[in-house]
Amino acid sequence: MRQPKKSLLDYLLSINDEPMRYKEDVLPPGNYMISCDYHAPYFSEVWVNRLLKTAHKFKIKKNIIIGDLFDMNFAKHWYSDEPSSLDAELKQNKPLMKALGYFDENYLVQGNHESRIGRLTDAKIQARHLFILMGGETWQKKFKYSEYDKVGMGNKWLLVHPKSYSQVSPQVARRLAEKYHKNIINSHGHLVGSGYDRSGKYLTVDLGGMFDTQKVEYINKHTTTHPVWGNGFGMMLNGKFWHFTDQTDWKYWGLA
Repeated sequence: MRQPKKSLLDYLLSINDEPMRYKEDVLPPGNYMISCDYHAPYFSEVWVNRLLKTAHKFKIKKNIIIGDLFDMNFAKHWYSDEPSSLDAELKQNKPLMKALGYFDENYLVQGNHESRIGRLTDAKIQARHLFILMGGETWQKKFKYSEYDKVGMGNKWLLVHPKSYSQVSPQVARRLAEKYHKNIINSHGHLVGSGYDRSGKYLTVDLGGMFDTQKVEYINKHTTTHPVWGNGFGMMLNGKFWHFTDQTDWKYWGLA
């Protein structure tokens, strides 16, 4: 008996929604402070205060943190003269968490230092398991966390804490702009710089960080050819990006 001829429809796969599909968050367009690389407890009180004063002046109540809020020094695999106990870091981080409570919402993406706990425990314990302990009530009420190392901001911006690093600023941001066809705000490298990709269409920014370089052991006790770290944060206001760095005229902005 002749079998009926099958059509293409008999071979097409049904769409299975069960397997995980990866997709980073996209925050709605709006006014945000944008900061990164606090490395608490090695944060800069001066730069945190500048962030808060700027946010207050322009009535901005949301802060996007592009990774490395906590240094997680206690989870390092190598010797350090710095305090390396969890108890010490919990105590030292309290002032920063109180300060960040100024914002109605802090959105934290995962940086490489947030990954230290997973490496230490063979992924049995991850940073997200400790954040309530690290951040207390402020974390519970005013933080959102993403295990992605990036977050979109509208459809034109991508904020990243990438695996890639370059001593030439803002080379990583330029390459990411050409890959994703978006304006890029880049962290992780601790450098300050800005420019455009080769098309001249996409803004590329190395944001800097909220650390205090005098508190960081390995850049003071060891000599390298790496560029000097730079402080900085950003502000998205009415669709425009503003970059605050060591070159900022704080008196001009009324923030001195």
